[in-house]
Amino acid sequence: MHVPFDNAILIRDIEFEANHGWTKEEQRSTRRFRVSLSVAADLTQAAQSDKLSETVDYQALCGIVVRIGTGSTHRLLETIAGKIIEEIKVHYPGAKVALELEKLSPACPGVPSSCAVRMTA
Repeated sequence: MHVPFDNAILIRDIEFEANHGWTKEEQRSTRRFRVSLSVAADLTQAAQSDKLSETVDYQALCGIVVRIGTGSTHRLLETIAGKIIEEIKVHYPGAKVALELEKLSPACPGVPSSCAVRMTA
């Protein structure tokens, strides 16, 4: 994933299993999903203080992704990505978020390794 922000927390390849998809068949069968994040924030205080409270907690970000990704079934990748971004911005209101969400091994002609959506806010 291209890193669109300077001074950002980067998390690559968070994976979870869920039943997201447009068709009823997709919603009945579990598929793997992968998320990569870039969360831009002012990291200068944390660089000086060494305090978790002054940065963006990457463990909390991973928890948000997995909780939303596995919590409810959605039909579109865009919906899942949007909900993840919204939740991150609740916890880190001044942050800019770039997210890439992939559905691994989707049932599509041509057998792509993944189909994805990229969103920023």
